[in-house]
Order: sequence, then structure tokens, then C-alpha cells
Amino acid sequence: MTARRAGRPLWWAAGLVLVLALGGVGFALTTGTESAVLPTTPPESPHASREAAAAELLTDLAEALQDGDREQLRELAASTPRARREIADLGANVRNLEIVDLSMRYLDENEGRSVSGLPARLRDKAWVGDVQLSWRLADHDESPANLEVGLAFLETADGAAFVSARGGWGRQTPLWLLDRLAVVESRRTLVMAATGRSQAREYDAMARRAVRDVAKVLPGWRGSVVVAVPRSQKDITRVLASSSSYGGIAAVTAPVDGSLAPSAPTRIVLNPAVFDPLGEQGAQIVMSHEAAHVAVDAAISTMPTWLLEGFADYVALAYVDLPVEVTASQILAQVRRDGPPDRLPSEADFESENRHLGASYEAAWLACRLIEEQYGERRLIDFYEQADRDGGTAAAFREVLGTTQRELTAAWRDELRELAG
Repeated sequence: MTARRAGRPLWWAAGLVLVLALGGVGFALTTGTESAVLPTTPPESPHASREAAAAELLTDLAEALQDGDREQLRELAASTPRARREIADLGANVRNLEIVDLSMRYLDENEGRSVSGLPARLRDKAWVGDVQLSWRLADHDESPANLEVGLAFLETADGAAFVSARGGWGRQTPLWLLDRLAVVESRRTLVMAATGRSQAREYDAMARRAVRDVAKVLPGWRGSVVVAVPRSQKDITRVLASSSSYGGIAAVTAPVDGSLAPSAPTRIVLNPAVFDPLGEQGAQIVMSHEAAHVAVDAAISTMPTWLLEGFADYVALAYVDLPVEVTASQILAQVRRDGPPDRLPSEADFESENRHLGASYEAAWLACRLIEEQYGERRLIDFYEQADRDGGTAAAFREVLGTTQRELTAAWRDELRELAG
């Protein structure tokens, strides 16, 4: 399930400083002639030559990656085993993922960042640069993703060479830059996994089942699901670029570049350390929950979190044959101990650090289930869609359900008491 909420995209920000230098022109007049004293040419920045070299390298690198030219890729890498291995992995990922519309534009040196893993004789010639990266998965993304990433470069006699894209250096980084990936694809799913082909196939089977689960509730959805599976917690943090802890979170749905645009590519990011131990049924419910988020563009929604998460659980559980004592065990235990909550779950209740996070999801699901029981599935969907358009539920309660949140909350509390026995 999502960490915090799918409706809060991950932001990145880059500072832009514009310096306008005005050079004065002095004029000297004599009695016989007019002359102009032109300003001297400013000295070239010490980094200007290598910045130009990096820009040229990136143009060649994007072209070689798109063309699948393995020999050219090898020539563009620094002469170290790590750089050559990594650039070969990049080439394989671009081919296997069918990445198109790829561009790389050099922005500036990321001063204060160091490059590790190089021989001592080369360290003084290496630097980290900020690069504007744009790309699209041919069969799954409507529009390109745009992200500012960090890349390591090396000064050479001929210009610049590629060193690494895996250091992060404080920047969000797409998974295909971080590791060699196993890729499994169907018409409406794509799984990219750093954990191996066998697991990628298992995740793809779940993703295909998730698409079918979503279609049972939302038959008009025609989109696809892209699942990214990093190898480590460190890589999960780099892919999501968030200060939140994902140690206890099974999966997160987020725009790949933090964009609020409706067409921004969205990824389901799995945390194998938590996802895999859930078992076949538990893992499938999580995958279907995340696929529901993808189907309704939840990652860019500003609606209340209880509806955003509760609806995704409704979709995931709508046709699962499990008793409510199992699917709502945590919230019911809490009700038996403390009584029903006074309010529907808030955004803070879905923070990953909340030790009652599971109960918050279950409580939200029961609220959506109650709407379906009282008004029918079609009106639950209409209610969700209106709240999504409005960024709130007040009008949806009034215009779609003909009630108020206070009345629904009272009925929900009564149901919690009844279910808890």
C-alpha cells in the first residue's frame, strides 16, 4: 500500500539563478576623430571547457542509447571496469524497456559532490554534473518523464567520458539508471526488476491479475501498469526521492518525475522486503490496490486520504472471498479495545511512521464499503470521481449521495461497533 498517500506526489525542486552582466562601453572623443574602447572579453570559466565536453558527451550518449550502438557506448565510458559495465547495463535497459524520446541536457556542475570508485590518479579529473533527463516507455507512457538527475563525468584528452549514474548525489533517480533490470512485459503491464527474471515473472503475473481486478470495478479503464522493483532500501529512497521511511511499506504509487500533470508517467514501486513475505493473496491485494491508484490517477489527486486509500482497497477487495474479520482485523481489534474512532482517518493517519497504519487503511476501506452497501457501486464511483474533480467531498456528499460526512461517519461508527461485536 502507499506510503503516506498516493495523492501527494513527490516533489523535487531545482534552483535557477540568472545573472545578467552588463558591460559598459566607454567612448573617447578627440578633436579630430571618434573612437570606441570595447570591453575586454571576460576570462573563460575554469569549468567552461569541461561543461562543453559533458554536453557533447550527453548528446552522443543519448544517441548511442537510442540506436543501440554498443561499440559507441563502450567508447563513451571511462576506461574503468565499473564505467564500462554500467554503460553496458544502461544500453540493455534502454533496449529492453523500449525507451524512446530520450534526451540528456547538461545543466551545471554539482559542486561539493565527490565521485567514488575511481583510481587515485583520476579523482581530480572527475566531477558530478546535474543533467536534465527526458524519456518515455514506448508502449506505456503517454508523455515523457522529465527529471533532473546526477551523473559523474571524467575529463579526458578528447573531452569527457561517462563514469556513473548510480551515485544519486541528492537527486531523484529512475530505476533504469541504478541497476541492470530484468524486464517482463505484456500488453497492459511492464515489470522492471533489479531482483532477477524469476521474480519479475511473478510480479508480472500479479500485475496482470491486478489489471483484471480493476477492470471488474472500472471496466472503462484502458491503461497499463508499470511496476518498478529496486534491489535495496537505498535504491527505493533514490527512486522516490522522499525523506519518508519505506521500511514497513510494501508498495508505493507515484509519478516517476513528481509531476502534477495528468499525463505524467506513474510507477508502482515495490519494496520486496515487505511485499514478498505477504504471501500470494496478501501480495495480490496490495498489487491490485496500487493498480487501482494508477487507474484513477490517484497520485495527483488532492481528495481526502480516507477516500483515496479506501477506494483503492475497495477495488482490490471487491471480488476477494475473505471474511471481514480478516480484512479488517486491526481496526476491529482497536474498536474492541478503545471504541470506534470519532472521525474518518486523516492524512496524518496514513503517514508511514504511524504504528496503527494498517488500521487506518481498514477503517477507510470500511467507509467506502459502507457507501457501496447503502448506495451501490456506481454511486460510490461517482462519489469518488466528483471528489477527485473538486479536491474535496462536501459537494460529492450533497450532490451524489444526498447526505453529509457527519451522517456517513455516524453510520460508519455504528457499523464498526456491530462488526467488532
